[in-house]
Amino acid sequence: MASSQPGAGLNLPMGVALARRYVLIGPVARGGLSTVYHAIDALHGRPAAVKVLPSGDPWVRESARREARITDRLRHPGVPRVYDYGDAGLADGRTVPYVAMELLTGVSLAGRVAGGRLLCWREAVRIVATVTDVLAAAHRRGVVHRDLNPSNVMLTARGIKIVDFGLAALIEPEGERRTRLGPPPSPADDVYAAGVLLYALLTGRSPYPAARPGALLAGPMHGLAPTPVLLVDGLPSTVAEACRWSMRKRPADRPTAAELAVALWRTVLPRPDTRAAHPAPVTGTLTAAITGAAGAPVTGTAGAPVTAAGRAPVTAVAPGRG
Repeated sequence: MASSQPGAGLNLPMGVALARRYVLIGPVARGGLSTVYHAIDALHGRPAAVKVLPSGDPWVRESARREARITDRLRHPGVPRVYDYGDAGLADGRTVPYVAMELLTGVSLAGRVAGGRLLCWREAVRIVATVTDVLAAAHRRGVVHRDLNPSNVMLTARGIKIVDFGLAALIEPEGERRTRLGPPPSPADDVYAAGVLLYALLTGRSPYPAARPGALLAGPMHGLAPTPVLLVDGLPSTVAEACRWSMRKRPADRPTAAELAVALWRTVLPRPDTRAAHPAPVTGTLTAAITGAAGAPVTGTAGAPVTAAGRAPVTAVAPGRG
């Protein structure tokens, strides 16, 4: 494998027109293998978030293309739009892979609850209900996100969006599942992660209190599904039950994303058929939609994982099947 030093070859000069189209204005976020730039799409006169990755590593190149293709496949208002992807030649003769996407204005959910700040239960339920609506649409199109966490949920002026499909996988046909080792990617994994997200937003803590700071959560590693005890003033029992339902040990016992969304919307709206498409818009810092593909997560304005004072970051890891 070719060398891929963090940030190598990614400090591009501002004002250059990448791929003769995207005029770079400034970096938005940097990660181990990528830099995201705020750019102007000269062809259409619109802002864009352009992720640029180092050249020389075929795996990195293919990973970027794969993420772009999967994201573009969704074509959903709850997912950033892909404008373009490919390879761009630089003045020094190198060629770098890039992905150009919609630039989002807002803040990550991780940033919203940083420092142990809790949301009111209605807002938390609305956010997770909207997230599960987006997941349901992705599952209908054969895509499992596999990395749902507070940093990958963006609260924008145009509603909630799920970002970073760098670890996403396509749902495999039944026949192909018999030819591979290990459990195949499943929509039930995303549903479990949505339950962990809901628990964290409601309580400010992980559903696995024994988890050590900086360590993988012990519960999911051993297939131990928690029984969430949500001590939140005024929280309907139906919300606690929906949270428990989504985190059941056996994937087959969990609801679909669509079923979970309906269960959650029923708790915050008078009639399910009149539900809003998104919670109230949230505005904030300029944040690129593209984070973390093909390597370490991009850090910057996207924020940090949900934490409560003195507690470990919340990480959604579904327990094993069987």
